[in-house]
Amino acid sequence: MKLKIGVIDLVSKGPTNTLWARIMFANLASIMPQVVATWCEQEGHEVIMICYTGQEDLSKELPKNVDLVFISSFTHAALLAYSLSNYFRNQGAVTVLGGPHARCYPDDAIKYFDYVLGQTHKSTVVEVLNNCTPQRPEGKHLSAGKQPQSLPGVKERWKFIEPTLKKAPSSRWCQ
Repeated sequence: MKLKIGVIDLVSKGPTNTLWARIMFANLASIMPQVVATWCEQEGHEVIMICYTGQEDLSKELPKNVDLVFISSFTHAALLAYSLSNYFRNQGAVTVLGGPHARCYPDDAIKYFDYVLGQTHKSTVVEVLNNCTPQRPEGKHLSAGKQPQSLPGVKERWKFIEPTLKKAPSSRWCQ
């Protein structure tokens, strides 16, 4: 079954218009949300990815009518990640948390997400895709034993990199 999947990279914990955020936050995008989005597409699913830098209107950027949502978050944005999980769960989507917060606080995160990912391989993502069901009242923590040996290259991830890159002011200076 083809799933509609949202991938959200939370760089910011909320709206911000500081000079630092405008210049730097797009540069703080993580590679793993791009990798997860690529792996999901390789498995035949439809993927929408956003990188939230605090400059966007998040309510307009969020993927609509999704079956599954992967959220990547540092701890500073964890409350936003938990809120987004609640929002998407109430719409019937299955939610997954990855990133530094998931690795550091999985016992807390499983209270708010269906899946919490530690070290993540393609097989970990495929396991979630194949068992895309709510895990309640407590989520499921999945973690590979070590980092993946290889990741999709820039060519394979470009469609997920380019929209975020366009948000970085330096990309406009290089044209």
